[in-house]
Amino acid sequence: MNKPVKTVTDLIPYFQKYEKIKILDLGCGVGRTCIPFVQAFPGKCMADAVDILEIAIDRLERNSRKYGIDSQISGHVCPLEAWPIPGESYDLILAVSALEHVDSEETFFRKLNEIRKGIRECGIVCLILNTQVEERDIVTDERLIAQFEVNLSTEFMQKRLKEIFEDWKILKETVKQQAWETGRRDRTVQIMTNVVTFVAVKERSNP
Repeated sequence: MNKPVKTVTDLIPYFQKYEKIKILDLGCGVGRTCIPFVQAFPGKCMADAVDILEIAIDRLERNSRKYGIDSQISGHVCPLEAWPIPGESYDLILAVSALEHVDSEETFFRKLNEIRKGIRECGIVCLILNTQVEERDIVTDERLIAQFEVNLSTEFMQKRLKEIFEDWKILKETVKQQAWETGRRDRTVQIMTNVVTFVAVKERSNP
């Protein structure tokens, strides 16, 4: 697996006081995000890990067996927009570079509201989202259509996140420019994006 996501592993101390933890990893891939977190809580943390790709879930399950935590992680092949999130069912919901690939902007915001409702009191949402994505042919410098179903401006994304989680305490909010190259058919493409990280806690209700 690649290097763990530091924003996620930084949350481990917050949950040390919990006797049981239930987490959801949307767009889990091979487990780079959820496996290091679950490893920190032997026998205490249960994870639902969801990805649309069967090959990703197969590798997730192999990795969870490799690290001896396969009894704590349930892998599910499912489109993210179709995965049901019951109210107040998770202590932590993760979505790392995943929600931008749901089928529409409308679905994206509906899913964010499901996430908000699905987190228990004192639970945390941890989102890493690509915004203002641009793609260019590395050889010709031709600007291409970005292969992201949801491609919002950075400012609008931050505004909507604050509106949806308006009564939550923001623990981390950053924007970082990133660029990388990837292959697309017979082209080498450079992808440029502003990565928004948003971490917030649902504070305890007043009596």
